[in-house]
Amino acid sequence: KAYTTDSIRNIAVVGHGSSGKTTLVEAMLFLSKAISRQGTVEEGTTTTDYDEEERRRQISLSMAVAPLEWKQTKFNFIDAPGYTDFVGEVRSALRAAEMALVVIDAVAGVEVGTELSWGYAEDEGVPRAVLVNKMDRENANFAKALASLNDTFDAQFLPLMLPIGSEDNYEGVVNVLERKAYMGMKGTPAEVPAEMADQVDELYTQVVEAAVEADEELMMKYFDDEEITADEIANGLRAVVAEGEWVPVLAGAGGSEGVGVGALLSLLASLAPSPAGAAGGPRTARGRR
Repeated sequence: KAYTTDSIRNIAVVGHGSSGKTTLVEAMLFLSKAISRQGTVEEGTTTTDYDEEERRRQISLSMAVAPLEWKQTKFNFIDAPGYTDFVGEVRSALRAAEMALVVIDAVAGVEVGTELSWGYAEDEGVPRAVLVNKMDRENANFAKALASLNDTFDAQFLPLMLPIGSEDNYEGVVNVLERKAYMGMKGTPAEVPAEMADQVDELYTQVVEAAVEADEELMMKYFDDEEITADEIANGLRAVVAEGEWVPVLAGAGGSEGVGVGALLSLLASLAPSPAGAAGGPRTARGRR
């Protein structure tokens, strides 16, 4: 199949060791039907940890590409090692990508490997998005993980996904941009839970304000209280994310049930820069304290 350049997303998946990167990529491959069986790190059956030594040690030693298609968008996820011994692999992955998906553990928050990956992405001028992963883990806390990001990095973080519940009660996610919930493994669309409605509305206002920063005409429409379409908001967000002015924060769990993974892919398809968008000049993302 032939893909146009603007329908391709090359994304490096980076972060601290054991934050769940390989398992997340495996869940994405399975959900998109790129593979028919979801492997596990423990069994040594994941797609991107294919080397015998990786399977024995149950960690990634080298980067590996995982191609898949989701809603007419061709993704190339580059699963990079999380341990500091393999810095060269991480840098190589970032040089081949137009975005870094920085994965953090919902329990641990920002760790040493998170800070290193963030710095490497900044060095390469690659814009970032953050996934708060393992929301189904005991003691998972999205708010604390977000606070650790704000405490560590000099960046403007913009939550675009919120988890519905956590630990054993993690049931789905809310897409703030759409103001819609997606429940369970299948990502069944649903109304935003009533107890989250005010928070979602507040964040949506922040999303719109971030989006209009990229376009003077949009800003004038916003100040004149004119209607701004969903496409205009998405285009504005894509621009400020590509420039590194805002960093999207997403939520999910890449485990066996993969709750939130479909919503994550849809948002990345909408917001991640394509090679066409990045081809016009040097990358200028910023954001490390």
